[in-house]
Amino acid sequence: MERDIEVVEGEKKCSCCKKFLSCCDFKDVKDRWNYVVLLLLYTLQGIPLGLAATIPMLLQDRSSNYSNQATFSLASWPFSLKLLWAPIVDSVFIARFGRRKTWLVPVQLVIAFLLIWGSTFVNDLVNAGAVVELTVIFFMLYFLCATQDIAVDGWALTMLHSSNVDKASVCNSAGQSLGFFASYLLFVSLNDVTVCNKYLRSVPSDEPMLDLGTFFFICGALFFVITVVIAIFKHEKKEKEDNNMSVLESYKTLHSIITLPNVFRLFLLLLTSRFGMACGDAMFGLKLQEFGIPKYVLASIGPLSFPVQLFIPLLICQIKMPHLSFWMMLAPVRLLFTFLQIALVAYTQYGLADDVAAATGEYSPSWLFYCALIVISISISAISQSMFTSQMQFYNKISDPRIGGTYMTLLNTVTNLGGILPTTLYLKVNGMLTDCDDSMDEGTCSSISSRFYYIAGISLLLGVWWLVSLGGMFRRMESKPSSSWRSSIDKAKST
Repeated sequence: MERDIEVVEGEKKCSCCKKFLSCCDFKDVKDRWNYVVLLLLYTLQGIPLGLAATIPMLLQDRSSNYSNQATFSLASWPFSLKLLWAPIVDSVFIARFGRRKTWLVPVQLVIAFLLIWGSTFVNDLVNAGAVVELTVIFFMLYFLCATQDIAVDGWALTMLHSSNVDKASVCNSAGQSLGFFASYLLFVSLNDVTVCNKYLRSVPSDEPMLDLGTFFFICGALFFVITVVIAIFKHEKKEKEDNNMSVLESYKTLHSIITLPNVFRLFLLLLTSRFGMACGDAMFGLKLQEFGIPKYVLASIGPLSFPVQLFIPLLICQIKMPHLSFWMMLAPVRLLFTFLQIALVAYTQYGLADDVAAATGEYSPSWLFYCALIVISISISAISQSMFTSQMQFYNKISDPRIGGTYMTLLNTVTNLGGILPTTLYLKVNGMLTDCDDSMDEGTCSSISSRFYYIAGISLLLGVWWLVSLGGMFRRMESKPSSSWRSSIDKAKST
């Protein structure tokens, strides 16, 4: 799964650190309700993303076909491509209804309809392993959520008082994480027969307490009710007309930024910077599940990352060293933990093979294994969030505030693509090399599955090569003069 990068125009994370730390002390009562609305909208956004994260686990329960996993990973691409239609969402609207509600309300109603309609057949698709159909459904959900995100991000800038607008990113991060983890963990737990019988039932059963179709319907009904309430009772502030850009002006601005030499070089670095880490990120959980670790054990790690993702940005604000130098300092450590991910997968496959229950094909992990899993997962979450935050600080530094939203969205889109491109590639290659068919015996399949370690080794070597060959260039990007990051359109607007 791939989560969206949150951006607030003109946000300056370092200077706003104290405001973030005091984010619960709001004197403006009206803004308190605005925070609730934003938190609710971002939480809704996270629900379909959490649902999408459960599908690879459900597919893995039925088949270890990594080519199918690669196909399904395409569903998350809309969040990395939303820049293509973001100018339309920003520029086309019905003024009487509201600039943001013009898109927000219809999009959320379509999400509600899609979830409720999908609840009638999604179980059959999962049971049949209909990956293409599932990919189409979740691609549409991701597209709609990405469009909703554009509208909510823009609404946050006018919904909140100017002195509080920087706190919208807290609502974004907390809400999306809350929706993601709530839907992901709640469904995985209630859909797992072992968890239900062990912790929630007095009388054991062979059926889960919640199937995907029922959960689809519940989420769809929740979307519908909240959307209707927002449409009726929440009104937008009127915006000044000179703040609006036409669709053509927005696309011209994007083109002028992309053609800057420094931006183009930065794009190449961002698109290649994750190749060393993406293999572990993409396949760590799937491989552990393939080799017998129950999916509820893997899902239980997620909520532990939630406070890390919330508080790491506050801690990073206190660090005074150059942002990309800090990123480069953490990158080798992040690569080391990718190696530890792969090592834990190897230990699970070979060291725990005799402990996997023959009846269920699952392993009941010891506390030592569970602690190792927690340490690796939480460390990766903390390091990744720290690297992400330092990147955001650098983006804020080089972006011109006059077109900050456009500039930041462009940089974040490329950053997202830098993560999703190698993820899809590694899943596809792993599928081509390790997928078994019905004609193969168990020994042959076991031997073929070991080819994963060749892919993982190449991934690590690419990561080391990037650090040695391109890391210095990436670090030096921060020393470029601010004028080299500004297009002719930016300069014209500043005069």
